[in-house]
Amino acid sequence: MPLSALAGRAALVAWCAVAVLPFLSRLHYVPLPQWWGEVTVVWLVVLAWLLAPRAAAVAWPRATWWMLAMAAFWAAQPLWMPLAFPGMNWATALGFLSLALLAAVTAGLRERWGEATLLRALAWALLAGALAQSAIGFCQVTGLAEAMGGLLFYDRAHPTSNVFGHIGQRNQYAHYLCWGVAATAYLYAQRALSRRAATALLLWLALSVAWAGSRTVLLYAFALVALAGVWHARVRSDESRRLLFAFAAASAAVVALQFALPWVNEFLARLTDTPMAVESGVERLASGGGDGMGARRIDEWHKAWLVFEAAPLSGVGWSQFAAESVRLQMLPQFADAGFNSGLFSNAHNLELQLLAEMGAPGALLALGGFAWALWPYFTRPARAAQLLPLALLAVTLIHSQLEYPLWYLYFLAVAVMMTALAPAASPRSLPAGSANLVLAVALGVVSLAAVPRYWEMVGLYSPTGLAARDDARAARLAEIVRDEPLFAFHALNTLDNYLTADARELDAKRRWIAQLAAFRPYPDVLFKSARLAALAGDGAAATQDLARALESFPTYAPRFLAQLPADEPAYAGLRRQLETAVAALPERYR
Repeated sequence: MPLSALAGRAALVAWCAVAVLPFLSRLHYVPLPQWWGEVTVVWLVVLAWLLAPRAAAVAWPRATWWMLAMAAFWAAQPLWMPLAFPGMNWATALGFLSLALLAAVTAGLRERWGEATLLRALAWALLAGALAQSAIGFCQVTGLAEAMGGLLFYDRAHPTSNVFGHIGQRNQYAHYLCWGVAATAYLYAQRALSRRAATALLLWLALSVAWAGSRTVLLYAFALVALAGVWHARVRSDESRRLLFAFAAASAAVVALQFALPWVNEFLARLTDTPMAVESGVERLASGGGDGMGARRIDEWHKAWLVFEAAPLSGVGWSQFAAESVRLQMLPQFADAGFNSGLFSNAHNLELQLLAEMGAPGALLALGGFAWALWPYFTRPARAAQLLPLALLAVTLIHSQLEYPLWYLYFLAVAVMMTALAPAASPRSLPAGSANLVLAVALGVVSLAAVPRYWEMVGLYSPTGLAARDDARAARLAEIVRDEPLFAFHALNTLDNYLTADARELDAKRRWIAQLAAFRPYPDVLFKSARLAALAGDGAAATQDLARALESFPTYAPRFLAQLPADEPAYAGLRRQLETAVAALPERYR
């Protein structure tokens, strides 16, 4: 095989790997747990371009222009409004630049391989990724992951009832598995899988989806069959009919296993003599959710709209909604919010988050650009094979109404790949090989240059317990906060580990904690701020900081009270405040 042909195949493999490898990453280290998964996207994109630069040197698709415009907007926002950490914008802009190159590579590979081959390769990749994730999920639900001594991820607090693969969150895990369900249905309709194999795979993936316990999968199932019906109505071919049948069967399997899971669990419990505590999404819905997330999401949506109304043109700045959420929680209309203590940093709705942080212009650029890039799917002659990218996008868009998958570069990358596969317009622009070269080189250099700093941050995360050494480490972190914008927030978040709640260097600690609380008012940050204020004799500030923490994170009150030394007179007011808060909690949270 000629070297160029071999490189072209390798480029196709690297492109497909974008939808698999970042999601399987075993490397999750604080203070940036998703860093390896996200930088893997960048490296795979650059690798795909390096292997097939001529294939990617076609006219840019609309998705590339969209990503470039968003990168420019995100990078420029600090020029017209003050931001606590402008480096967060610049890091996001770099991510969008990598996605611009990914869209260009996608269009080039389609020209090189054709749509049918490219989509079939992607479907196989997603099926392989979903099977790998489901195998990890099986080990989690059966307790094998716990027995493997840390080889696989698992939730130590809920080792067999919180199932999330290696993605790290049940809803994102179910999202990915449903991509695998769609890919399996597509491969069956394309006659790449036999009926027996497709049936076995769909039942297994549907069971894995049920173990995930995600409630949103019912919407995914409905969307898949509805979209297949609409597409068959447009195409009216034997292929589209097979796709409709396959997607309907896949959706039926997903729904059926939601209801059948209790019997499956009972059978496995008897077979293995091990209790199965995991619930399906339907069971969680039937029990009312039990975690207050539904009501809390509605509150976060309300807050995001209030933030947008206050700053409709500029928003409050990228990644700065968290502080607004905690601030607004003090308002009377949110006094009866649910007792869930974990939904504050994101509005849990894509459109509202963009409106709150980027204002109407930024939201219009993001959403309008997406519609513009996607529009050729609906205005040009439809082909049955286009159902797969649209199905993957449908799952992602539904999830984005309730969560924030697109805040992770690997989920956003797959969405951009599917958008870049929209039918190409009549060529009007020149090939973009030179621009792709600049993008690829720049992204490769910047991402590789960040590796040493990332490992340094990982090494600095935990104090050593040796005073002199920890003081030096804290000074290094402070230097990164001041001098390196791309890592400044993460360095400050790590520096928090060295800021003990005692009277030593009290003023400096209060300044650092105030800067962190103004951007990411996590419960422990607010509690530490309250303790430092109390030690400084600033009772009003201490009371206010603790009140903010308890309003947004009410279930933390017992833990805060247990951590507060009873023999410190400065904490007497805080202890009374916490005792009152604990007494007001429902019994199950005390």
